[in-house]
Amino acid sequence: MLDQLRAAIVAVLNGANIGTFYPKERFSKNMNTLKEMYGQGEGIAGGYIRLKRRKRQNPYATRTTKTYTFDVVFLQSFVDEDSSQVAFEDAIDALDDAFAVDPLLSDLVDDLDDGDDTGLILDDQTPVMFCGVLCHQARMHLTVNVSS
Repeated sequence: MLDQLRAAIVAVLNGANIGTFYPKERFSKNMNTLKEMYGQGEGIAGGYIRLKRRKRQNPYATRTTKTYTFDVVFLQSFVDEDSSQVAFEDAIDALDDAFAVDPLLSDLVDDLDDGDDTGLILDDQTPVMFCGVLCHQARMHLTVNVSS
């Protein structure tokens, strides 16, 4: 089930066409190879997901709900003269909008609810150095509920 969830989440993220997202954090000891993984043109644009939390609830003897929370990390090159912060924040909205279009991940999940929150939730954004490039970084999370 986790592989299906990862694939569905990454498909939605990549469908927003703002960079390349991976179902796991990619790494290489070679900075150029790593930069190629997350590169777009001459800059950086993309990210990865990571399972953060998993919980099982069995409120009824015949039904079990598993709740998975994934961290979503998004990186994009910082280019001050292009107002990249504004473009980055627009890209975060585009990612959330992509989940609004397919809130059941092609009927794989019951919903994307985390209490009163739904969809992709922004936790923090901050500048970071990544592969020697100053980047915007957004840390978000997505919670999915699956019943069986």
